Amino acid sequence: MSYRKANRLIVSLKDLYKMVLGMIAYYIFFPSFLTALIHRLRGVKIKNIWKIYISYHVLIDSVHPETVEIGEDVWLTRDVRIIAHFNPTPVLKELLGGERVEGVKIEKGAFIGIGAMILPGVHIGEGSLVGPGSVVTKDVAEYSMVAGNPARPIKSFKELKDSP
Repeated sequence: MSYRKANRLIVSLKDLYKMVLGMIAYYIFFPSFLTALIHRLRGVKIKNIWKIYISYHVLIDSVHPETVEIGEDVWLTRDVRIIAHFNPTPVLKELLGGERVEGVKIEKGAFIGIGAMILPGVHIGEGSLVGPGSVVTKDVAEYSMVAGNPARPIKSFKELKDSP
């Protein structure tokens, strides 16, 4: 976890580039590989743009997309939000310090339901399912289902995966 002072008035060309590409990717609804390509150009670590589904209206951190890693066969459905930073108000800065940036990792085969929000520092395990509208504040174990606000474990798929 790192803190740094944020200056809201100065925007570099690199930051502007990431934000504009993020807006373009947000509104592209077809084909999915094009959305993945644009996010990769922004700095998101995507294993294979041909083996990922990113729906329209998916927001992947607008300020620090390079801290987000997405594996193969991942499905990000409509209105998913992936946030990798926290930038406090001036009053909270005095208490908490500057901006906090923590990476988000989504492993192979995960499914993120409509309207889910993934917060900074979360690791979503391989083959996991995040229910619609969930707010994921903690790591999700592999082959498990979480749902709710905050997201809680609902079911494990480990025994299904391990059975012949």
